[in-house]
Amino acid sequence: MYTDILTDLIITKFLSANTIYTDAGTKLKRMMRNRWAIVQKHEGETEYYMNGKTFVSNKTSMVVLPKGTTYDWLCTISGHYSIIEFDSDKTYDDLLGFEISEQLSAKILRAMKELEYKRTVRSPLCELECIKETYDILLKLAESSTKEYHPRSHREKIKPAAEFIAKHYDKQVSNDELAKMCGISTVYFRKLFTESFGMSPINYIHFIRTEKAKEMLSIDYSNITNIALSLGYPSIYDFSRTFKKYAGISPKKYVDTKRSNHQHC
Repeated sequence: MYTDILTDLIITKFLSANTIYTDAGTKLKRMMRNRWAIVQKHEGETEYYMNGKTFVSNKTSMVVLPKGTTYDWLCTISGHYSIIEFDSDKTYDDLLGFEISEQLSAKILRAMKELEYKRTVRSPLCELECIKETYDILLKLAESSTKEYHPRSHREKIKPAAEFIAKHYDKQVSNDELAKMCGISTVYFRKLFTESFGMSPINYIHFIRTEKAKEMLSIDYSNITNIALSLGYPSIYDFSRTFKKYAGISPKKYVDTKRSNHQHC
């Protein structure tokens, strides 16, 4: 649900890590938050109000407070919470809410307390360590957001095929072969895969190849012929046609656009 937002987030500085107690009935209006924050409750509950929506923060419901947001909050049940704050150039116009398991909640709370400890000790590598740990927490939240839409049983059943594609995206493979890796029928495999990834297995392979091609096209020693061969396409024509289908423009135009953007930066 919030995967794109979190994966585009570049942390420029880690700012603080604290554990705070709040009494029930405490409330506040926050205007244009000037930094990002991740809040996790040890116990108790707080409600956040923004854009006509209510976001609940408790032990199994986490809230991320983006830079640039204006919201109200009210502590409805007294308790402690951990909060880490960091800066990023990216802003967002809404709060982010995550439903998590008690097990994940415990892991995140331990990580946030460790961040608080590191900020107190201030080792030479403190800033880098804190940024790394914050990215780890964001990754866990992004994964939990993805899992909300992809039932675990489905993911587990198609996991062998998904791993094969990730490792061998340059290989030609059929739905029948992928289904056999998972020990299920081809029809059932296609159904589960499409539900999990939002596209068919073969389209997903071409999507992965296109994303890899975008990376390769920015490397000085790669040309379109070599990229086509590296990704398993039998000809430049096949590669260019597929790239345009998934990227919306030809490989040459993609390179020209990237170069033009760099020249204007």
